[in-house]
Amino acid sequence: MATAAVLALLDDSTRKIAFESSLTRLKAVPRGIDTDALDICVRLFSSRDAPVSEAASISQNSTASHSTLNPDDDLPREELWDTVLDRLVDEHTSAERLYKIAQICLNNGSFAAARLNTKINIRLTNLINDISFDQESLQGLESAKAYLAFLKCSFWLPRTHCYIANPESLRLISALIGVNGLADAVHDTLSAFFSLLRNKKGLAFARPDTFGQPAEQYSLYLSHDGLESRASIVNQSVWSHLNALDIECFTSRSGKIFRTWFQWITQAASDGLRLECVEDEQYWKKLRLGLVHGHADQRKYCLGIIRQSFLVTPVHIDTPTMAYDASNTNREKYDQYTTLYETIVLHRYTGQVEASLPTLTALLGSPANGIASKITPAMATTLLAAALDPLVQESIRKMIGRWYMDFVIERRGDISGHINFVFEKFLPWATEGSLFTSTFTATRSQTACAHGAVLATVIARFACNTKDNPAFVPSVFHTEPEAEVDNRNGRAVILGVVRFIMDARGRIFQPAIMYLLDGLIKGLQERRAATTSSQPKMTSSELAEILSLARLTGFPEIAGDLHSVYCRKLCDLVEPDLESMEIPTDKSSRAKYQDLENQVDHSTSPEFFEPNDGGLLSLRPFLDELRESKHNCIQGPAFAPACKRLVKLLNQMEFTSVDQNDLHTVLSALWEEAEIRDFVRPFAVHLPPLLFHPTCIQVCVKHDQKADVPADACLNDLLAKAMRRLHKLSKGRSYVLAVFARSLRRAAFTNPSIISILPFENLLLDFVNDPPTIRSEFLFEVAAAGQLEQFLPHRTYTSYYGLREWHAYAAVVDLIRRFPEEEMDAAKRILDCLLEPWESQKPPVPVKSPWKKTLQLQVMLLLSDFCIAESDADGYIDSLVKALVLESWPRYRYLLEWILARIYYRFPGKSSRIIDELSDSEGYKPIHVASLIKLGLLIAPYESDGFVFKLMTQLNAYSASPKVQIRHEANFAFPLVFELAISKGWSRIANDPAFVAMNAFIRRLEKFNASPWTIRTLKLDIEQEFNLAGIFQGRYLSIESPEEELVRYEDFEALESDSHVALPTARILLGEKPTNRYNEAPVAPRQLLTTTDQDTQTTLQTKAGIDLDNLHPASGPPSMQHQRPASVMMVASLIDNPTNLGGLSRISESFGLEAMYIDDIKKVAHKDFKATSVRSEKHLAIHELKETNVPLFLMDAKSKGYEVIGIEQTDRSGILGHASVGVFAEQGAEDKVHHQDIGSLPKRCCLVLGSEKEGISVEVLAVVDRCVEIKTVGVTRSLNVQTAGGIALYEWWREWGR
Repeated sequence: MATAAVLALLDDSTRKIAFESSLTRLKAVPRGIDTDALDICVRLFSSRDAPVSEAASISQNSTASHSTLNPDDDLPREELWDTVLDRLVDEHTSAERLYKIAQICLNNGSFAAARLNTKINIRLTNLINDISFDQESLQGLESAKAYLAFLKCSFWLPRTHCYIANPESLRLISALIGVNGLADAVHDTLSAFFSLLRNKKGLAFARPDTFGQPAEQYSLYLSHDGLESRASIVNQSVWSHLNALDIECFTSRSGKIFRTWFQWITQAASDGLRLECVEDEQYWKKLRLGLVHGHADQRKYCLGIIRQSFLVTPVHIDTPTMAYDASNTNREKYDQYTTLYETIVLHRYTGQVEASLPTLTALLGSPANGIASKITPAMATTLLAAALDPLVQESIRKMIGRWYMDFVIERRGDISGHINFVFEKFLPWATEGSLFTSTFTATRSQTACAHGAVLATVIARFACNTKDNPAFVPSVFHTEPEAEVDNRNGRAVILGVVRFIMDARGRIFQPAIMYLLDGLIKGLQERRAATTSSQPKMTSSELAEILSLARLTGFPEIAGDLHSVYCRKLCDLVEPDLESMEIPTDKSSRAKYQDLENQVDHSTSPEFFEPNDGGLLSLRPFLDELRESKHNCIQGPAFAPACKRLVKLLNQMEFTSVDQNDLHTVLSALWEEAEIRDFVRPFAVHLPPLLFHPTCIQVCVKHDQKADVPADACLNDLLAKAMRRLHKLSKGRSYVLAVFARSLRRAAFTNPSIISILPFENLLLDFVNDPPTIRSEFLFEVAAAGQLEQFLPHRTYTSYYGLREWHAYAAVVDLIRRFPEEEMDAAKRILDCLLEPWESQKPPVPVKSPWKKTLQLQVMLLLSDFCIAESDADGYIDSLVKALVLESWPRYRYLLEWILARIYYRFPGKSSRIIDELSDSEGYKPIHVASLIKLGLLIAPYESDGFVFKLMTQLNAYSASPKVQIRHEANFAFPLVFELAISKGWSRIANDPAFVAMNAFIRRLEKFNASPWTIRTLKLDIEQEFNLAGIFQGRYLSIESPEEELVRYEDFEALESDSHVALPTARILLGEKPTNRYNEAPVAPRQLLTTTDQDTQTTLQTKAGIDLDNLHPASGPPSMQHQRPASVMMVASLIDNPTNLGGLSRISESFGLEAMYIDDIKKVAHKDFKATSVRSEKHLAIHELKETNVPLFLMDAKSKGYEVIGIEQTDRSGILGHASVGVFAEQGAEDKVHHQDIGSLPKRCCLVLGSEKEGISVEVLAVVDRCVEIKTVGVTRSLNVQTAGGIALYEWWREWGR
């Protein structure tokens, strides 16, 4: 390439020939630009102009420079620039090429730059006119993209060049904002333009004169800081074009508007401008949209815009969105606001967010003195709306949502300006199903949803405490009206709730609707009570909207009726005279409400059955009616009355007179009808009492042995099928459970033979192994019943669904404790099936397993008392001991020990096994010995003094056992057994000096006298407590991870009082009603709230806080713009631990390293790696480098200019941070000195870290340039590799990061 010196020696004629030749070459290229030819043309173009080497020299020699220009040398300059600009379209997709072209064009003096600037301005002006006339001009768009890309690259050039940047350029580029297809190109160009202006020192700007003036009048305007007047470059024109954009652009998550806006306002503030646009409401409204809808970077720019906008404020800002004056107080409040926004919305560290809530309360709330918050409702709801965005993690949304509930309920600030926010952002979060289901608590006395109750209170506050005509109600959506919102009589809140429900429809968690309407009604009632003046009525269209709520469908039965009541109450509150308006929807709503005032079950009374000719009752009339009506008599609403009629008939009939075929036909018809209706409640609850009626059971047993019964008419098969299906249904439909279990109990007691005919064994086993429970979603029906009962007292849960599930547990347990003697083999098989999985566990046994249930062991305790014969006792003891030794969960061990103790109690001769095993316990695990001690303690009150003496002798020895578990068990048992001996008068034990001394010693121990807080220290009387109350309501259920009582004393009482069949003798007594119940009250709704002290503020952490300087895009050559900040590579291939590697990944990414090398790339996916990397691997280049290849890699790095530094302690290691070479005296040996290598780190550094144990291997040390070590002063001389790496990288940044 020709040099400037050679070209400068050419005369004018030769210059012209060379110029035209190069121009011809340039034009001859089919596509694109020949950069070599362009370089010659540009050098010849301005060879007599002063080259721009330094802006300062240009400034000093500007006059001389311009005096040497020769615009009349007849060179075709215009043709050159036309060619270049025409060919830019072919090059605009390659930033590297455009950068090189711009470098050529603008590196050879201001004259060429000025002429090029004029040409580009003309082209842009023409394009603006063409595009404004024809928006779909593809050629115009491509040309505009090319010119903008060229300008962008020209702004990236280093300061030794002359720039095409002036007010006219800014005006023309800004004019293209909003042109379809140019958005990204325009914003990228403006971004580069403002990035250029940020650098105030030593910049040279070419400024063309008016088009048409002689070329020699073109001049270069310079000042000491690079521009003659900063104000002449940046003005409000950029905002004018941004403001003209469609408002939808400001809600887009893909645009670059906010970056341009931020850079423009930052430059204006830097230049000391005062802009009037910041006093415009549109300025702040659009900024608000960005804070709510933007992605993370857009939101950061918006926060930067807020901070910078205050610097260009003329005096004060007074708009509905922003109220600000130049006082320090206002500035401090908005500094807090932006910091809180960063903490809550952008960074989202749970601990930091929680710590910031008191400050949030103080900032947004109204203090006790009544002074309003400096933060407007618009800005407050903007922060809250962004925090409740669905993209924010659930824990943060829950924290902020509950904080806001507390803010509203405690009246910490005016909420009139929050009305739109509540329906647009708060309710979409607050009505999510998980919030309701996770806060639902159910006890016998009360079933409540804490979140639902709090939500209802929030809505009530809005309905009651908001102003009639709030001045401004901001919205996060630009389409909603914000001014002059009519909230008289709570109108805006009412319509907001109604529209939210109707718009959400199937997307809303249905129980949430009940709480919204409940809160709305309570709030309106309070508002009406506080209002004395008449209020304007709603329009007919608004009333129609409210009435449309009544048409919502899909609710469960009780919730649907409650919804109808709420709709009726709401309509009466909104318009008391609504009935006189005769609106059809209102009429149907009133009719529905009146219907609800009747009883739930509209079944007709059982009809009287006339006896047949023989004087006996018969099923024939019913069969005839069934046949004649073609089953219409049992369909729909007639099903329940039909079932009741049949039950009444069967009650009056003798089973011997019942025809099996007739009975099968009737029951099959009813079963098929229920199956068709999918066993909905009115059908399912009436089937068990009929199918398992005592008469049906007797007929079933009677015909069980008959071989002449056709398969399709077998009553046994029908009942067995019904039994299995209803049991399956009972697991999901709790309303079937109680009536089904009670019917089966009655059937078993009617004729015990039915237990072996029908699948009772399988059903009882499945019931015990997997007790049916009420589904969480069905609990909302229970809660709805409680609400409905307040309006209509006769509408209780029982009136809809019958008895609760614990009545089913009582029926099953009662069946087991009264198990018929003739079916004892079935009871024993059930016991064996329950015991088998406990015995056959394989170690290690998990502490808790899904299949294990307390009910299994409770039932085993019942069955073992009458199913185990003495001949089988040893086998059962062995199996139970095996299960006990394997089991670690205290509650399960407690019940297993109780079962074993009852076996020893029933068969006293077996108790010697305990003493024998305690005497020869070698080889036993400590848990086994501890269990033997506990068993001895449990049966001691029922054994002889000889047994107890032997037991005391063993306890005395075990009280000093080195095994903690054994020693603690012996220490607990010894005083209790000694006390028993004294009460029994066993002097041999009571007077034994060794026993007396040991008793006195143990009783002095604090742990012995403490109240039992674990199940292991809970005292148990295996005989006195062996009753239903003790087993199912014992204290062992209430301590150490309390467990819900499945069944209670009163359930058995209710069962016995409601029995209509002769009951077998109960083998286990009911016992006395327990008096000590642990607290069962549900969680108070207010406990959910995130309460904060308004007067308490904390120092806010700003982890990863926003640095405004970092928001500005990078400049320079395209190849350098994505370069990592630190010219350091980390080699961690010698490290094996994924936890350490993950931590080093986090450190390397945080300090901006180029890359990190590890031995196995698969470790990046390891859970331990991810636990410490916090996703840093997503932003850092991590490569695989096998340990054996490290020396070769380091040699290659050296050839590329890196210096290889090892972090290792050697005799030549420099102290990290110490740059000079010197000597130091070894501590304690003044005559010994060591030469020290340099301890500083080079700028281009390859940092090698050693393995956790061996450090850097000899092979790697051989190729490192030098080593450094970190000076420590403690006894421990080594650091964890993560810590060492972090310290070293911090030291590199301290040295080179300035």
